Amino acid sequence: MKINRTVERSIKILELLSNHKDGLTMKEIQYTLDMPKTSAYDILETLVYFQMLEKTSNKNTTYKIGIKSFEIGNSYERNKKILPIISEPLQNLANQTNKTVFYAIENNGNIVYLAKFEPPKAIITTATVGSTNPMYCTSLGKAILAFSDEKQLLKLLEKQSFEKKTKYSLSKDELLKDLEEIKKRGYAIDNREVEEHMLCIGAPIFDYSNKVVGSISVSGLYSDNTNLDKESKLLIATSKEISKKLGHAI
Repeated sequence: MKINRTVERSIKILELLSNHKDGLTMKEIQYTLDMPKTSAYDILETLVYFQMLEKTSNKNTTYKIGIKSFEIGNSYERNKKILPIISEPLQNLANQTNKTVFYAIENNGNIVYLAKFEPPKAIITTATVGSTNPMYCTSLGKAILAFSDEKQLLKLLEKQSFEKKTKYSLSKDELLKDLEEIKKRGYAIDNREVEEHMLCIGAPIFDYSNKVVGSISVSGLYSDNTNLDKESKLLIATSKEISKKLGHAI
C-alpha cells in the first residue's frame, strides 16, 4: 500500500499537538517531525483553515488542536460508548418486529450505518455496517433532519442531491413538508424511496443536551399489511429508552 506523504505528515502533526495542550511553534513541529519548512507551513495552514488546528498570534505563533479535531474525537468517543448501550434494546426491537434494525449517524450529509441487529429469521437487507445512504430518502436520515436545529438543517439540506432513487423518492419541497409531519408524529417513513421493495421507519436518538446524535430504524419488505401503528410505537419507545440512557430528559 502506498502511503500519501502529505496525509501522513498531517496525521503526525495532529498526534504531536494532541500531546501539547499549549501548542507548539512551527519550528518546534518541524524539528520534532523532521519536516521541511515549506511542507510544514502548507499543512499547518490548511489544518487551521479547516479548524483542525488553532493558530495563536503572539510573540511566537503557536499551533494547537482546534475545535474540529475536538468534535471528531468526541464523536468517536460518543459512538464507541453508545454501542454497548443500544445493543440490547435494538436486538429486542428486532425480535419484537421480526425485522432488521439499524443504528446510524450523520456524516457529511449522508447517514452511516454503525450497527445492525437482526431477528432469528431475518429478511436480507442491502445496507451493511459501514455503508452510507443519502439522508433525504431514508427514514434514518429524515429522522435526523426533522429534529435538527434550523441552522444544522439548512447545512444538511445543501448537501442533498435529491436524486430520484425510485419513483417514490421525494423532491426538496416534498421533503420539507414530510419533515413537518415527522416532527408531529415522532418518526419518519421511507416508503420505497431508496429501494422499491423496502419500507423503513426511523426515529431520532437524543443526548443529554437535547441534540439529535443519531437515529434507529426498523426495515422490512414493503407490504400493504404492515402494521405501522404497532411498529412505530415499539420504535419510539426504544428510541426514548436509549435517549434516556444518554441523559436526555424526556
